[in-house]
Amino acid sequence: MSTISEPLYRRVRKDIVECALTPGKSFSEAELGRLYHASRTPVREACRRLEHEGLVRIIPFRGYSIAPLSVAEFHDLQEMQLIFEPATAALAAERANQKELDEMRELATYEYNIEDKNSYHEFLQTNYQLHSLIAQSSKNKRLSDVVSNIHVRLMRFFYLGLSFESHGPTLVAEHISLVEAIRNRDIEQARHMATDHISKAIERSAKLLMGAIRFGEAVFEASPEMGDSQLARKYIVPRI
Repeated sequence: MSTISEPLYRRVRKDIVECALTPGKSFSEAELGRLYHASRTPVREACRRLEHEGLVRIIPFRGYSIAPLSVAEFHDLQEMQLIFEPATAALAAERANQKELDEMRELATYEYNIEDKNSYHEFLQTNYQLHSLIAQSSKNKRLSDVVSNIHVRLMRFFYLGLSFESHGPTLVAEHISLVEAIRNRDIEQARHMATDHISKAIERSAKLLMGAIRFGEAVFEASPEMGDSQLARKYIVPRI
């Protein structure tokens, strides 16, 4: 069944992460099946996997909903980063192989063009790949899975509308410093650079959130070209 549902799972997961599917939107198996031209059995299996990842919620006796986004969740995920990622960086410095180290260096140098939306989206994917690769290089699958899930869920906020603005060169410099510490096999420096990078990211995003929140109202409104037929609107649902 996992083999049958895998392509559907990947398509829906991508659309949730990129916010093509509305955060908080309710749907039935039949509705999702019609949208993706899939039968109910693989839809059900895909939804169960996505629910396990925190991207879909099961509504008993009613169906499902796309997991909403809240400021509280954003803060929770960043705190989890601060707990887990310094540990993965330290382990990666000890355990990463040469191929992984070379790939880290290549990913760390990508800088987005602030005037190019596609470039920014490419950066979001590259950033995810870099942090996931560092976690994978720890050779601790459970830890790697946690870090990957944190970044998948964080990406939704940035696809939704939060922007790194003009921080491109700063982010590249931080990524390179982190990767160099790992490549030098300096365990404590790798731990320190990961902590520093995430702490600064929290400071930057706090300013972005403060500029976006309007007394608990919707932060990102629907674009005119996005209709309910696409299950697509853009907003943050604050947790009360």
